[in-house]
Amino acid sequence: MERTTKISTIGLGLALGLAWAIGVLIVGIMALMMEPITVEPFRELFNIIYPGWGRSIGLTLLMTLWSFTHGFVGGFLTGLFYNSFSKKFN
Repeated sequence: MERTTKISTIGLGLALGLAWAIGVLIVGIMALMMEPITVEPFRELFNIIYPGWGRSIGLTLLMTLWSFTHGFVGGFLTGLFYNSFSKKFN
């Protein structure tokens, strides 16, 4: 019988949360520095999920924290599902 490898759910959550938050922060800072006419369509799209993103540095930092939470929950659940399914199907 094969032994399955468990993945760290907290570790995966932290890794995905940090990666997503860094991405949101970098793109948010770029949106603050670029001309508004160029960024507006992208800003409207991002504001569906992260309201206030790209409007000011404070709101962008707040949305960065919120995006970390989204990434962490997504990574945690992915690790949790992986561990439960790997037991069942291996």
